[in-house]
Amino acid sequence: MALTDASAEESLANLDAGGLIIEPTDQLELKAEDIFLSARQVRAAYRVLNKASQDLTLTIAFPLPEVTGEADLDVAIPNPASPNFLDVQARAAGKPVEASVEQHAFFAPDGGQESEITDLLKGLNIPLMPASAAIAEALKRLSDQDRAKLSGPGYIQQAGENWVPLWTLRSRIVRQQVLAAGKEILLQYSYTPSVGSAAGLYFDRTNLTGESLAQYQKKYCVNEGFLRAADALTKRLTAAKPQPGENAKTPKPRQTYFGYAFVGGGRWSAPAGRFGLVIDKAFPDNLVSFCAEGAKKVSSTRYEFKRNNYAPDRNIDILILDKNAAP
Repeated sequence: MALTDASAEESLANLDAGGLIIEPTDQLELKAEDIFLSARQVRAAYRVLNKASQDLTLTIAFPLPEVTGEADLDVAIPNPASPNFLDVQARAAGKPVEASVEQHAFFAPDGGQESEITDLLKGLNIPLMPASAAIAEALKRLSDQDRAKLSGPGYIQQAGENWVPLWTLRSRIVRQQVLAAGKEILLQYSYTPSVGSAAGLYFDRTNLTGESLAQYQKKYCVNEGFLRAADALTKRLTAAKPQPGENAKTPKPRQTYFGYAFVGGGRWSAPAGRFGLVIDKAFPDNLVSFCAEGAKKVSSTRYEFKRNNYAPDRNIDILILDKNAAP
């Protein structure tokens, strides 16, 4: 997301997960797909029918977003110290199931062919996660000879006193699942989303114009009603004087943004028989904008989108202007 200069005080890039992969899918029917999106939790539920005349043992994977270690990218990752960095939990037929995390590191030089460097990093005791506090210390501890094994091919580059990883981490939660012949099964995943944020609200007509406005309109489908409300909110909060007793723990307004990757990864051969999407903005007085034409407000905080025989043709990005966020 491109922020206006006024809102560059703090910027965290978010990473969108989403899209269950089941291999193979030619004998399966997706009866229903239900997605719940909020800044605190994402829940995905798939009701799947095995159309075959025999039981099937399938590989089920939930891909995590790719992570890079760019020096100027401050990425919001809920649990970077864990291979399961979004804290994904899996359930089948209503019961928790065990799943493993597969991780691989890849490097692609400018204009060159991608290669895997997972074993090299593990051999040097370097964390595969390139965006973490541990990576800088691990690279510093290397001997000059071992560090040259990474810097020589360009896997890392120096930035001041630190070394920055330039590889890409690809991860997925994977397990085996038996589907009984002619039966339906409910497969569920929940996780903590990667949520980008920036302090302050800068949606007044002075700051949000031109290319910045066009980007917000394209990504979040902000309309005139949203802009008028955001403009009024920004001006009201800017003019408000601190009240007696306010301190650093007083909630401050923030913009937060997150999303879900419907497109990419594994998709089904046919649309979901029933598709449902719920978006929760957390507080009634928060402002929210997203691209889902036909979504209806069903409560003070929730919006719902329902379709039959439907497959989303784009990912969804959600923008929330949050007056209740902790500083």
